[in-house]
Amino acid sequence: MELLGELSRGRLDVGESPDRRHWDGGPLAFCWESSALQAGSIVRFREFSVWERYRTGIIVTASVLVLQSVLIASLVFERRRRRLAEVESRRHLAAMAHLDRRAAMGELATSLAHELNQPLNAILQNAGVAKMLLSANAVPPELGEMADIINDIRKDDIRASEVIRRMRGLLQKHELESHPVNLNEVAQETVAIVGPDARSRDVRLEMNLADGVRSIMGDRVHLQQVILNLLINAMDAVGTMPPERRHVRLWSTQSQDEVRLAVTDSGTGIPADRISAIFEPFYTTKDAGGMGMGLAISRSIIEAHAGRIAAENNADGGATVWFSVPIRLDQTE
Repeated sequence: MELLGELSRGRLDVGESPDRRHWDGGPLAFCWESSALQAGSIVRFREFSVWERYRTGIIVTASVLVLQSVLIASLVFERRRRRLAEVESRRHLAAMAHLDRRAAMGELATSLAHELNQPLNAILQNAGVAKMLLSANAVPPELGEMADIINDIRKDDIRASEVIRRMRGLLQKHELESHPVNLNEVAQETVAIVGPDARSRDVRLEMNLADGVRSIMGDRVHLQQVILNLLINAMDAVGTMPPERRHVRLWSTQSQDEVRLAVTDSGTGIPADRISAIFEPFYTTKDAGGMGMGLAISRSIIEAHAGRIAAENNADGGATVWFSVPIRLDQTE
């Protein structure tokens, strides 16, 4: 190493450190730190650091490692996303297959309801003829209850025919129509349909319908389907509760410009972070047998009626799902 500056005077002063050194022209057998040199000194042939020697190689190697890490992470993420997509696709495929089977069963039920109407009409006619014969002739005392029995047959036959008529109307496929509809009447008809199912499940159905509810413009069958979905979901929700707590309440209110109908159950409620997701297609909270399409279809129907549908948990347990539909414009005056 050659030092210029103090070299011409044959002596180099490297500062005031305790290890003070002098150079008298002989060979140098030691090194100085650059910070110990005086200003203006020029250092030649000094040792290069690792960074200065291999900077390019270090940068290239580090870049390759970073790129490899990013590539590996992206591949792992893509593989995981693809696996989740495959699982979701298989689940949707199974749900669609189940939906097709239900649609086929719906067509079969419609055909079966049509076929059942004929024997029911025949029973009704025969009961009517028997009643006429009893009325036209003297009845022996031991057959005094025959008239009451025939009347019971006629009433049961008419009720069975009415249930089949409602089921046919519900199962038949048709486009959305708009007619004046009283939601209270639709709710009462729907409760009559699900009443036997509720009794078999030991569920207590209660109706609290507002008086004087005004008509709305909508499709009676589609709105009945919405109420039916809400009632069935509520009965499913209380199915795991003790019999004394299996309570479902259907109630309605009206404001100046809309009618609201709600179904409240006494079940376990809906997870707070899942309330908005229950209206998404193929989302279900049921352990088995749920397709996750009932509330999604209900939301589509209510939105087609320019209404709103929402769900919320009750303070005393359970959940409430409600929808509102605007009142006819000619009745808001």
